[in-house]
Amino acid sequence: MSPSLSRKNYFLTVLNQFEQGSIQIDGLEKELQDLILDIAHSIRDKMPIRAEIIHRANLLFKEYNPLHLKVGMISEDNDVGSVDKQREGFENQLLLHTEFIDEPHYLKRVYMEGLISIFEALEKGDLELQQCILCDNWFIPYKRAQVAKFCSSKCRNRYNYLMANNKHKGVQV
Repeated sequence: MSPSLSRKNYFLTVLNQFEQGSIQIDGLEKELQDLILDIAHSIRDKMPIRAEIIHRANLLFKEYNPLHLKVGMISEDNDVGSVDKQREGFENQLLLHTEFIDEPHYLKRVYMEGLISIFEALEKGDLELQQCILCDNWFIPYKRAQVAKFCSSKCRNRYNYLMANNKHKGVQV
């Protein structure tokens, strides 16, 4: 398994911001956005990731490389945190440092980090994605949920409120 290069489940933030953005994008940003959406739709529909999607991702990684990777050794001089220092023989361990070269608000960086995040989540195991039937936000359902339709209790309560109001008014949904 490769080292983690992005924040856990960051792709959900990126997916949910696609609809909110009124920014006109084209070129590489549009290709990254389309690729992330294609992957998310495949996961939601429980379809395997197609070879064509992997090929597109590899072409985009080749076209745009936003990362600097550095490998170092952990020594007693380095401040690596209390957890690492408690391990036996910490001075002989490698430390992988990743750094994005673009500004944090730069769309290419945001979309590339979202793409890396979704691939990392897929690499770790089964990933389920759903879209809320009320607000259309993407979310990861709880493992014990038989059928997940809502991203939050707020959306579930709002949906039930609207359904109850429509019943009292005699409106069919």
